[in-house]
Amino acid sequence: MSFIDIQSLRLGYGGMDDTQLVLDGIDLKVEEGDFAAIVGPSGCGKSTFMKLLSGLLIPQEGSVMLDGEPVNGPRAQVGMAFQNAIMLPWRTTLENVLLPLEVAPATKKDFRKRRAQYRRRGEELLAAVGLKGMGDKYPWQLSGGMRQRASLCRALIHEPKLLLLDEPFGALDAFTREELWNVLQALWQQQKFTVVLVTHDLTEAVYLSNTVYVMSARPGKIIVKRDIDFERPRTLDSRYQPEFVSAVHELREHIRSARAEDGSSSIGSLQEASS
Repeated sequence: MSFIDIQSLRLGYGGMDDTQLVLDGIDLKVEEGDFAAIVGPSGCGKSTFMKLLSGLLIPQEGSVMLDGEPVNGPRAQVGMAFQNAIMLPWRTTLENVLLPLEVAPATKKDFRKRRAQYRRRGEELLAAVGLKGMGDKYPWQLSGGMRQRASLCRALIHEPKLLLLDEPFGALDAFTREELWNVLQALWQQQKFTVVLVTHDLTEAVYLSNTVYVMSARPGKIIVKRDIDFERPRTLDSRYQPEFVSAVHELREHIRSARAEDGSSSIGSLQEASS
């Protein structure tokens, strides 16, 4: 069995008729240590799919298996980071990073006893993402990019086997976003946790992932699986190689086709399939 094994997944909000169905027949497998990206038109159910993977939602039909076990609630082995890096303003950056260890059942019992060890782990993660010496700063003293780096550290502090990323860099400027691509790539290559990334940015998907899955318009289905086998570590210059550009354009066409089949307007398609 694959590390992530999803079969015949269906979910609706309030019911399962055509107007309420969000996901319809998702089949997807991700191997342990892989990096998968999911793209598709707005409203196709990408974020709902991530909630199912994290255990925040339960499917009405089908199954979601993680590491051989059904996902029927939040799992300790999952880390999550989102577009808005929400941090508690009264806690320092390091204290925000350590928060999952304070509340997770597996670590909260002995958190005080192992606090020094956990602080070292948090400081090492902050250094790995370029925030060495910033642990005593408060969130309001950090830039948006710094807060997102800290958010990645918080998602990884409990050493999860699966990292879920829902538009984690969407609110950042282009230069900061590109810097964080390389930060994430380096962390993944060093630690080899499994990653599922939801993004509207096709360049981001191709740059970071080993496999890109394209979802149809709502109700969402997986309509395309595109393997990305470019050599690693990838550099920003690799975005201009013909093979890279071709992969981005191919994915864009799949999303345009999905929108056309749904009867959606082409207005805003550049946002949905940006490069």
